[in-house]
Amino acid sequence: MNEAPTRLSRSAEIAAELRDEILRGQYREGERLPSERDLAERYGVHRGAIREALKRLEQLGVARIQPGGARVAPIEEASLDVVEHLLGLDSPPDPLMVDQTLEVMSGLFSLAARLCAERASDEQRSELLTLLERAKGEMAWEERVELMHAIGDLCVAASNNLVLRLVRRGVKTDFIERIHRDNPDLSVPPRPAPIHFERFAAAIESHNGAAAADAVLELTNEIRHQAMEAIESQRALPNLERMSS
Repeated sequence: MNEAPTRLSRSAEIAAELRDEILRGQYREGERLPSERDLAERYGVHRGAIREALKRLEQLGVARIQPGGARVAPIEEASLDVVEHLLGLDSPPDPLMVDQTLEVMSGLFSLAARLCAERASDEQRSELLTLLERAKGEMAWEERVELMHAIGDLCVAASNNLVLRLVRRGVKTDFIERIHRDNPDLSVPPRPAPIHFERFAAAIESHNGAAAADAVLELTNEIRHQAMEAIESQRALPNLERMSS
């Protein structure tokens, strides 16, 4: 009775390993993956588990199941879910992937801020101003991340734009929390200057969408710069240690 869940769990493990091999470039775009028989022998499982694993790769968009076998799909055709896996390939993560992710999230947050300033209800505006006042103070990493998520969620909700809410859900990732968990020495809490929150709050109070967007771009760019500095510093440590030995 427990055979199906066990097989499903094993197929998920196999899919994760093959996914990471694809993302690391061990298989090139268009290249055929090993056959079901070869993969079954490699992992010591029935071919049914391999089929389920390959189906997971197809759902993620990194492989295509075709007559004659599965082939690696172009990475740009993958689903948004692949972003989290790309960020998780290395520890610390690839700076370029982190920067590109933060760039997208920055633009999304800026748009949400503009629409929020123009469309928020009085209740939403009041709640956001309270959060922005809190954000000007010092706080621990976890509290800062949670507060920034709350501000972003409120802006998106107040935008009254369903597509924006769906897009945010698609690109939202917990990689910052994972960086903190996996690399405690890297986790310097972002401390954006209070002036950014003050400008954002003023824009919200005056219903000025353009000013809100500009304030958020300045805010997120500062966080982005701080995050990149921390990651670059951490990635440089092994090289420095080898040079000093």
